[in-house]
Amino acid sequence: MAIHRRDAKLTQRYAEKRSTLCAPLRFLCVSAVKISGPQRTLITLTKRAAQLSLTLTLIINLNAQTPLPSPSPTPVARVTAAPIGAADLLTRATIAVCTEREQDPQGSAAIDEMQARPSLPLLHADVAAGAARAERLLPLARTLASESLRALARDEHISAATLEPALARIAEVRYVKPDVELRDNASVFYQDPHTIRFGTLFLAGLRSDEGMISVLAHELTHVADGPRSALALLFRRVAKRANNTAEFRVAGHRAEELTCDLVGVLVARAYVARTPGVESLARRAARAVEHNCVTRDETDRAHLSPRRTMRALLALDATLTRAVTGEQAVTRPRPRPRTTRHAASAAHATPR
Repeated sequence: MAIHRRDAKLTQRYAEKRSTLCAPLRFLCVSAVKISGPQRTLITLTKRAAQLSLTLTLIINLNAQTPLPSPSPTPVARVTAAPIGAADLLTRATIAVCTEREQDPQGSAAIDEMQARPSLPLLHADVAAGAARAERLLPLARTLASESLRALARDEHISAATLEPALARIAEVRYVKPDVELRDNASVFYQDPHTIRFGTLFLAGLRSDEGMISVLAHELTHVADGPRSALALLFRRVAKRANNTAEFRVAGHRAEELTCDLVGVLVARAYVARTPGVESLARRAARAVEHNCVTRDETDRAHLSPRRTMRALLALDATLTRAVTGEQAVTRPRPRPRTTRHAASAAHATPR
């Protein structure tokens, strides 16, 4: 009982202190008043409550010196971050290609723009001009396509026994034929391997020599492959390299289409080197791939989407990337070959 009376007195005394120290923070001190126990416990609680009250009172006073925000929302400046990959060289090259297309009077129509147009008749002036351009460039396209394929095959270690029959098939292509039904496509039929057929929209949309010769070389590569897929190994090896450089998967028939596009780019660059002119290198190089500058980037089982195709080509051909951007292309370092201890010591032997 004595202990209970002493606790009651201490509780009353603590309540008086609480009313002074904790008036602004009454809700924080309620639980401490209800605690009963030895005197030392209550004194400790009292000291802690006093310290807490003093600290929070100072915080409240500091906040009181700072004007409270207006209840109406204050406009906040929006920080627009750069798009992911904007610093990437391939992204900058893609932007450069499409910018050149927009500023080029001879820039090719984008594939989705061609698709949105109604078919053009055979006698349309733009179709006739495109057909004449294709026929004029076909002989040179055959030569440059053969040279480019030979160089590419050498880089990918394709045997001459595989390549020579393919090049012979290229030499047999002699004609260009407009076709309304093909619209924005070009094609070769194996029952008539001497003729490249162009949709009338495609003929009208390829307004430059560089764009036209690139597509001619693409179709000539299909001819070289032939009905028995003679260049399948080359297609797989180019696709494997694209998987590493462009960082997305290329397989199946897409490998063939991408390799044909790559030969087209190589031929267009060779054509630019053979026919110097007053136009900038960036503009002429961009024409080889700028028809891929689409707004609607759609794909199918046989093709990469146009923009992915363009990115893959820029990744595969560092020279094209440098041409359109004026920058030094970033290349992945090749892994160092493993050597035996004996070979390593021989490589670092002091010359006599």
